[in-house]
Amino acid sequence: MQRQNKTQRRKVPPTPVHEVAGPFTGDTIVKATEDSLDAFFAAESERNFQQPWTTLDRGSRMDRLRRFVQSYPSLSPAERASLLTAVLQAYELRHLNSKFAVDYDPTTATITAIKGLRERTNVSGLKTFRIEAITSATRQTQRSKKSAHQDISGDAGAPVSK
Repeated sequence: MQRQNKTQRRKVPPTPVHEVAGPFTGDTIVKATEDSLDAFFAAESERNFQQPWTTLDRGSRMDRLRRFVQSYPSLSPAERASLLTAVLQAYELRHLNSKFAVDYDPTTATITAIKGLRERTNVSGLKTFRIEAITSATRQTQRSKKSAHQDISGDAGAPVSK
């Protein structure tokens, strides 16, 4: 006995092809869509850079650091490469992650200064750069009155053993 599958394929009529009776107008729609998307992405990228330094993502920070190096005044290409190397090395070592290390203006989306940036001039007249790590300030926490009271009362009544 031969078994047949119980499910059978339905035959679907082919999709009709519509004849276009004129020039294709899709190009203008595509062009308008591309223009609006380009404007949207440009606005988004500008808005992205107008965040505080600590909330920028890694790529945005790298872009701003490169622009800082490019805008640094009166540098030769070799000096610019030295500065870029120093900045990227300090960034990789996480010296430039805090808002205390980098003065960043979110309204203009530019770095105004990098704290710890040192510039030296060689005997040949070539400038070299390095970024010194900024030491973080130590925080002193106040002891609560309850724990301070326990420390004083606990030690005062105890006899001293020799």
